[in-house]
Amino acid sequence: MNFTEIKKIYSNNKKVASNYFHMTALQIINSFFYILIYPFVINHVGIESFGLYVFASSIAAYFMVFINFGFDMHATKLISLEPNNKTLHSSLLSLITLSKLLLGLISILIFCIILFSFSFLNYNWQTFLLCFANAASCVFLPTWYFHGMQKMKVLTTIQLIFKLLSLPAIYILVKDSTDIGWYAFSVVSANILSSVAAFIIAARLIQSKLPIPTFRDVKCILHEVQPFFWSSAANTLKQRSIEIIIGSMFGMREIAIYDLANKIFSVPSLIASNINAALFPVMVKNVNKKLIGRIVKIEVFIASLCVASVALIGNWVVDLVSIHDMRESYYLSILLSLNITTYLVVSSYIYFVFVPYKKYNFVLKNQLLSLVSFFTLCIIYLSLHWSIYAVVLALVSSAALEILYTLYLVGKIKDY
Repeated sequence: MNFTEIKKIYSNNKKVASNYFHMTALQIINSFFYILIYPFVINHVGIESFGLYVFASSIAAYFMVFINFGFDMHATKLISLEPNNKTLHSSLLSLITLSKLLLGLISILIFCIILFSFSFLNYNWQTFLLCFANAASCVFLPTWYFHGMQKMKVLTTIQLIFKLLSLPAIYILVKDSTDIGWYAFSVVSANILSSVAAFIIAARLIQSKLPIPTFRDVKCILHEVQPFFWSSAANTLKQRSIEIIIGSMFGMREIAIYDLANKIFSVPSLIASNINAALFPVMVKNVNKKLIGRIVKIEVFIASLCVASVALIGNWVVDLVSIHDMRESYYLSILLSLNITTYLVVSSYIYFVFVPYKKYNFVLKNQLLSLVSFFTLCIIYLSLHWSIYAVVLALVSSAALEILYTLYLVGKIKDY
């Protein structure tokens, strides 16, 4: 296989490589941070209390997707196409922040209604409220700006500093199962403060006065990014519904087992998953069919290596991080790792084909198929075998269908 063109992109665009490194480092730091403190937290608060925290975080994730509303990919594209347009940058920063703030206020109202409508949520209101507060970090976090400007190093540094600062609080405040609220408070506080710091630094880098958007501007951008919102909403609904389904049908212990499996698989998957996002600012300017095909083949090979790494180290990680019997996490992590291939293949066509050709409806169709197939297969598999394996297998099966449907959609683009 000829790697010349791939190498040329990296050698001629050092910013791309740097962007990839820091985007990956940012997410790996997040994963490793929680894996490193995982033994301390779960062995102090217990598997049931930690499962409750994961369950509450899953519900909060729905609101975070609503607040983000698909702004990131759309704004990243605009920034990458006009990196020197300070007027555009300042306009986007104020417009997106105001839009997120309004969506956040709507989220608060909806969350309060849900909180007081379900006795289980009401009984554990402190944990659910603290996890929901994490949505505030979405309002101010301008990931799209640093991504589009290929300055993810700045954002990585900010988030790492605040995560390290939260460590003493976690080790001092978390003593037993009643302190899961303090753990949530420490994590959420670090996220919110780092987001505010990132916003302030982005505003200073832009060096232009932030204009006050009109309601018409807000309405216009919400309409523009709607396809991205529905796509991300469908994807998050599928991913987070696994935790909701497991927590509701099998219990908090099982959701903690699934969470550990997800953490094990997340580290190698994150190394691979940011390749397309890092290449996006360059590739969006010039669609090259042959190059995209080669990238996809290389990424399939990378995905295979990721699956092998999970199979090799997963068992060791389970033994290392918990005194509880969580052996099932290892087997679940291997199943989950099969999804890396789907993410790489599908995201490559989304970033390099669907977005440049403005086929945003294709992105939405793909995610809707994946969502519907997941729930359908989940019902079928659970009726055959009542276990958390059935839920995870439904996720993997729907991912396989997602690849096939993506290839079908690519074939419908006439000029590609």
